[in-house]
Amino acid sequence: MRVSGQLAVIAVLGAAGFGGWYAYKGGHLAQVPVIGAYVSQPADQQAAAPGGRSRAGQLGPAAVDVDTVKTGRIVEVRESVGTVRAYESITVTAKVAGIIGQIGFEEGQKVKAGDTLIQFDAAERRAEIEQTIAEASRAEALKNEVAIKLERAQALSRTGAGTGAQVDDLTAQMKSLEGSIASVRAQRKAAEARLEDLNIRAPFAGRVGVRSVSLGAYVAPGTRITSLDDLSKVRLDFAVPENLLGRLKPGQTVNATSAAYRGRTFKGTVATIDTRVDQTTRTARLTAEFDNPDEALKPGMFLSVALEVSTKDDAVVVPEEAVVSEGLRHVVYPVKDSKVERRVITIGQRQGGKVEVVDGLKAGETIVVLGVQRVRPGAEVVARPVGSGAPAAPVPAANREQPSRSSLNVPQAIGAAQAAERK
Repeated sequence: MRVSGQLAVIAVLGAAGFGGWYAYKGGHLAQVPVIGAYVSQPADQQAAAPGGRSRAGQLGPAAVDVDTVKTGRIVEVRESVGTVRAYESITVTAKVAGIIGQIGFEEGQKVKAGDTLIQFDAAERRAEIEQTIAEASRAEALKNEVAIKLERAQALSRTGAGTGAQVDDLTAQMKSLEGSIASVRAQRKAAEARLEDLNIRAPFAGRVGVRSVSLGAYVAPGTRITSLDDLSKVRLDFAVPENLLGRLKPGQTVNATSAAYRGRTFKGTVATIDTRVDQTTRTARLTAEFDNPDEALKPGMFLSVALEVSTKDDAVVVPEEAVVSEGLRHVVYPVKDSKVERRVITIGQRQGGKVEVVDGLKAGETIVVLGVQRVRPGAEVVARPVGSGAPAAPVPAANREQPSRSSLNVPQAIGAAQAAERK
């Protein structure tokens, strides 16, 4: 094809395109049978038509779900991690050297305070006690003998037959024997104490661990025998930032969870607050106490901690869906007289699908909960209670969509075309 022919084709296509655009812009295509039924009115005519659809496809005021701002209980919680330790815990060791003669417990057994755990061979200690008893008896007999002689000497001295020197001598002997008796009694108590050292008893009620010795073994002072833990209660050590010190106090509630017991929460209370702050981490150490009747918590366990710092019973709360985040700001859309307002708020704690509003909103106001993406400040809305499931309120008659002229022509155009075909 020659160049002149190609230019002619381009000119014809350009003229046809311009003519089609001009016909569409002027609304002339709407008058053509069949075709006019599928051609929409111009955008400016749509906007001018009463109740017509906008370019966004909205039909009158947007329907939104609203709720009334309420007050509720909000608990400020700070999270941390901690380590469990027994309420009371010791390592049972030997105080003296000796041979184990009796083991009075089973591994893992619960014992009472005062129960015998280990008893060493005590034959030598018992012999010492018997010796002191014999010496005490001998000293008592001598004392009785000297006492009789002293009474006689005193009687003779009163009649003039005796001398005062003899009375003084016997009196001195009595005092010496009394001192000897006191010394022997002290020796006996010491021997009994040494005998008691050979019996290792439980200082408090608890559960013993694995023993490290066997029957008949010789142990030196300080040798580990077993462990004893009071697990009826446990302590939990954890740390919190120092900026909370002014708001901490004993008795605050602590909730703890463990990976070993999924779905179970252990409740305790703060018992002590350390008097010092760690200079490296700038944290304060807290100790909480937990009742542990089933001994589920073991010393050394790792727990996730939630410390309840403060509680507000009249906090202003709104559903999380009602809060829109815009960067670092949080926005809600209050509704008054069917019109929407945009308001920036300050939020606090989040809890159970609710958000605490610290500033910017008051209880009793109505806000948009569902449909915030369809509203803008100053726009009218059709409000319905959230969760009601009711359909949106009817749109006012002035805003209802009216059938367009082109849509009314569709049946007529199609009918005309069918009649022409039958002819």
